[in-house]
Amino acid sequence: MKKVVVTGGSGFVASWVIKDFLDHGYQVATSVRSLAKADSIRHELKQQVAPDAIARLSFFEADLTQAAGWREGIKGSAGVIHVASPLGHGTETAAELVNVAKNGALNVLRAAKDVGVNRIVMTSSEAASTPATGSAALLDESFWTDINNPDLDPYRISKVASEQAAWTFAQENNLALTTILPGAIFGPAMSEKAMSSNEILLRLLQGQLALPRVPMEISDVRDLATLHRLAFEHDNARGKRYLAASQELTMADIATLYQTNFPELKIKVRVLPNWVTKTAAKFVPSLRTLVPMLDRRARHSTQAAESELGWTQHSPEQTVLDAAKALLALGLVQ
Repeated sequence: MKKVVVTGGSGFVASWVIKDFLDHGYQVATSVRSLAKADSIRHELKQQVAPDAIARLSFFEADLTQAAGWREGIKGSAGVIHVASPLGHGTETAAELVNVAKNGALNVLRAAKDVGVNRIVMTSSEAASTPATGSAALLDESFWTDINNPDLDPYRISKVASEQAAWTFAQENNLALTTILPGAIFGPAMSEKAMSSNEILLRLLQGQLALPRVPMEISDVRDLATLHRLAFEHDNARGKRYLAASQELTMADIATLYQTNFPELKIKVRVLPNWVTKTAAKFVPSLRTLVPMLDRRARHSTQAAESELGWTQHSPEQTVLDAAKALLALGLVQ
């Protein structure tokens, strides 16, 4: 029975990656910054997997900002699924976020190399595949964000820098790396503690959100988890990047979908002109990541993952509906 390490076990994406690997018979060891989190993570996963699967889950303590703990945690595994990455709070400079993201990835990769673990699948982002504003290209995995593009926010710069650093280290040390590049990640949350982008959907369901005119390429968290496993299992995925979002919805599309499916919530739709979003982003840090996307016409292709790995996706409409149903079931929509 193969054992894999999943980093950042308390996170939204990592919880679904853990579930997918457990469902397919793997042993999973996952990192947490404090072992005090282990019981709640195990409890949440017990609602999602068979009882015998939970017995194959273990935890170890490690923090991306520190080298300590990673070697011992990774030792003896068949590979590392490196999911954990800092999102920041929107207030960090590019240099600060790059430092944390890049060094975090390198701490994990160095530890894997040191204990003889060769296989790494790493979550990157389509932020590392962002074209210049105005581009209408259909992009594949060969395209990289120009890190000198003045429209980039610190988060996007950090994702480019951390993925580039990982590829450089892997090539210099003969590691078999695959990177996965999701878009906006939505889908059912297992708990209110790990929601990530679903917080935007929660605010929309609660009628607290004015909607930017942002077309979003959406990754279903369940499909994203499966793609990490498929990339790990397929030898032909070694040394490759895989885009993980190609289907598009706008926030206004999602609002309309929710109005139709949850009429009792009486959701009102307010769409912001682009100039308002751009102006507000100067004062509201969380809006800054949206500015490069406002005029986006470029699209990404997931043909490589589909044809090479047999990957399939939920429709984005089903993804955001399932996300909303989970938020309602958790009692989070007031």
